[in-house]
Amino acid sequence: MHVELDNKKNTMSVNTWVRMSWNDEKLKWDPKDYGGVKEVSVSIHEIWQPDLYLYNSAVYGVENYESRHCIVRQDGEVTWVAPTVFHSYCEFNYVLWPFETNTCVLNIGSWTHNGYEIDIRLQEAGFDLHYYSAGEWKVKNVTAHRRVKVYSCCAEPYIVLDYEIKMTRSSELYYHVIFVASIPIISLILVTFWLRPQSEMKLLLNICAVTIDILFLLYFGYKVPARINNLPLIVRFFSGCLCQMSVSIIVSAFVIHVSSSSFDIPIPRRIRNQLYGKLGRYLGLRNVIREIESQKLAEFEEIHDNPSPNLGTSDLSISGLDNGDQQCIISQSRNVKRLEWILLATAVDRFFFILFCSIFSILAIAYVRVGSDAFSKSFNIMNISPSSASENITGIDFFEGSV
Repeated sequence: MHVELDNKKNTMSVNTWVRMSWNDEKLKWDPKDYGGVKEVSVSIHEIWQPDLYLYNSAVYGVENYESRHCIVRQDGEVTWVAPTVFHSYCEFNYVLWPFETNTCVLNIGSWTHNGYEIDIRLQEAGFDLHYYSAGEWKVKNVTAHRRVKVYSCCAEPYIVLDYEIKMTRSSELYYHVIFVASIPIISLILVTFWLRPQSEMKLLLNICAVTIDILFLLYFGYKVPARINNLPLIVRFFSGCLCQMSVSIIVSAFVIHVSSSSFDIPIPRRIRNQLYGKLGRYLGLRNVIREIESQKLAEFEEIHDNPSPNLGTSDLSISGLDNGDQQCIISQSRNVKRLEWILLATAVDRFFFILFCSIFSILAIAYVRVGSDAFSKSFNIMNISPSSASENITGIDFFEGSV
């Protein structure tokens, strides 16, 4: 047996052998009358055969079963093993793509005969997986049950065999291509907040991350159908990363502008007090604060070492200094203001680093919870044995089928 799923068409293809057996009163004979022959091989088109059809077939106008010979025994027992390929419609669950588990159903029954004419029964509870051929999809379990359906148009019952096939995708390649690649994307986003505020490498790394993310979204658009009700979590994650990258680019441009421009005005006092207080300690700004304090100390010492001759030692002013000393002190004062703006830019970087780490953590927890719920629901599959279908309909012709 071999199973293939077509995500674009929402179809499942099952290449398998169908074993059917029934009893035909017209094919009984006495072996003594025919030289001891107890069984013969005949063409299936030379005898009666049940008109079993795949109700949810995705391909019409095609014979479900290949023309192979069948075995007829002396007691009228007919055994027919027919190679076939079933093409059925299947509703896929893309929430956990590409690690999803899908359950598809084959609905098989007679096309023209009701339950009073043909009594279809199960020989086995599902497929024989001894000869299973593993492809992209791994068949985890196959269950089957027999049900009797009565349509509103007709009083006669119709028997349907339902085969439920549970499959998981062999997704090791997707793991290495998608999930491992998401690690450097997240790293590129976060590392930009630890570069020097004046570094233009921030924008370059953000552009690289945006390019990689867009390429992955284009790849997802090629692999996943456009019209689906359940968007994959991985697509939501990469879309969220793209939005965060857009914010990161804006923040990086602001930080570079603030830290590289020459501002003659100091930062607002309230903001300065917060940065020099607990907020600065929480954001790890001590090194920048020490540098600012050292610049302020140098400015104070410059003024203190060159006091005005017309003023007392306690009255410090730069008006009595020569032009060279005045320019030096003014330059140091501007440098202090510039460092304070760099301090503000660094604080913005650290704040968004913590914010983005929190967002990534929340998204990871949310996706794990949603993924685990979807994963548990995908395993909630009916497991009905043939004995549980206790309907007993006496038909004219008896048929037993197993897929």
